[in-house]
Amino acid sequence: MRYPILIFLILLLMNTACEQETEQVVEKRVPVKIFKAQADSITKYFSVTGSISASEDVVIYSKVSERVDNIFVKPGDRVKEGQTLLIQYNQVLMQNVNAAQTAVENAETQLEQIKQDFGRMKMLYSQKAISTQQFDQISTQLKSAELGYEQAQVQLKLAKEQYDNSKSRAPFSGLVASVYVELNQMVPMGQPVVKLINPAGMKAKLKVAGEEISMIQKGQEVVAKFPSLPGKEHAGRITKIDQAVDPLSKTLEVEVAIEEHDSKLKSGMFGEFFVEMTKKINTVIIPENAIQSRTEVNVDRSTGLQNAVRKFFVFLVDSNKAELRQVSTGISDNGRIEITSGIEIGDSIIVVGQNIVKAGQTVNVID
Repeated sequence: MRYPILIFLILLLMNTACEQETEQVVEKRVPVKIFKAQADSITKYFSVTGSISASEDVVIYSKVSERVDNIFVKPGDRVKEGQTLLIQYNQVLMQNVNAAQTAVENAETQLEQIKQDFGRMKMLYSQKAISTQQFDQISTQLKSAELGYEQAQVQLKLAKEQYDNSKSRAPFSGLVASVYVELNQMVPMGQPVVKLINPAGMKAKLKVAGEEISMIQKGQEVVAKFPSLPGKEHAGRITKIDQAVDPLSKTLEVEVAIEEHDSKLKSGMFGEFFVEMTKKINTVIIPENAIQSRTEVNVDRSTGLQNAVRKFFVFLVDSNKAELRQVSTGISDNGRIEITSGIEIGDSIIVVGQNIVKAGQTVNVID
């Protein structure tokens, strides 16, 4: 009886050992997901915040101190260049124009009369029928009449300008953004009355600081994003660059023109502007999370100084084995990174499981 029991125990122990060995083998096959390295383009940006305004954006101010007599527009109205937007009370100014016009007509009549008298006196003087003193008197009267006529014309022009100042006109064709006054409101000279914009184009004036100043140039591409318009990007381009850095803020002002027309873009909207720094075309790109790094400290034997060197690695899959490979990186953007050496197009890069796998370990590639 002892021998059968002993044989049973030995077989049981052998079976348990085999099961444990099988479990250990299964545990070493780490499930991973891979990404095939591919050629693509990548761009490096730096960001600046700011607000946009219309390419043409002007506030029209009152030029006279009078009450508002008529308002012909409201916010949202489209207007043409030269169109009257509102009129302030101008009856007194119109009376001044009429009075100045009358003065011009009187001065013109007097001038014509003096010219006729001068012509007769000039003929008599040539015939020595009048004295030099008499001729000088008529000559003086003619010059005085001419000056009087010119002065009356100046006064008429001034009266017309003052009358015209009572009318606020559009300096360009555009859209009424705001009307700051109400009918019958007393408006002093110099107060804003209407804001006019040209919504056909938008621009932004941005403040660039630090080392980024040296990276900008005219014509550079810009991508604009606005929190009020989530999920949408707007292409732009740098059109103007100041020639001097602000001594107080240490920033340089640049102007960006939004190249596409979008009716949803409104003057004053706040956004983030991504300015293109570097662009690489047809280069090896992989997900940035596939990269692992470690810092090694090297000692210079001649000086004894320590130098920290950061190295980058990725895990590749080759014949179902994980291979650790050192790589050199380039620019990165939005979760993608350029690989300048160490990887070739088509290599299988581990992007899920790279933190738990070991070099040489067998892996199980899953979809």
